Amino acid sequence: MSEKDEIAVSKTLTAEEQAVWDAKAKVRVLLNLWALEDEKMIVRKGELNKRIVRTNETSKNYEGVIGELQEAGAIVYSLSNRVTLVELSAWGKEVLADGLKSKDSLFEFDGSQIGTRLGNALLKWIRHQDGAVGVGVEAGKGDVGAIGV
Repeated sequence: MSEKDEIAVSKTLTAEEQAVWDAKAKVRVLLNLWALEDEKMIVRKGELNKRIVRTNETSKNYEGVIGELQEAGAIVYSLSNRVTLVELSAWGKEVLADGLKSKDSLFEFDGSQIGTRLGNALLKWIRHQDGAVGVGVEAGKGDVGAIGV
């Protein structure tokens, strides 16, 4: 997908484009939150906002997506010492897994480059999965001797 094909947040998105952007944004939010929790255990709302916002976007673009995730119970907000904390729920982890693994998922990386944090978060998530896919090794054909020169 080239940079021209990237779906950027704009005031002129059609309903279909907005739905695709929202679906991708949900996975990005959940993946970034999962990675932040893995690093810090306690995540402030501001830290999450800084992590998810991409070039030419603002945290305001994500308000609807975050609201939907909160209503669905995927993320939970709490208040501690006048600081808003955000946490990924067990349901949120399931939504994240489905968003990354499902054949029907709309999630993909837009453009020709991805952010290092998001790419590393995805790698870390894959490595932490209990049911990680193993690579099978076929039985060898026995000793076939040395390679001729």
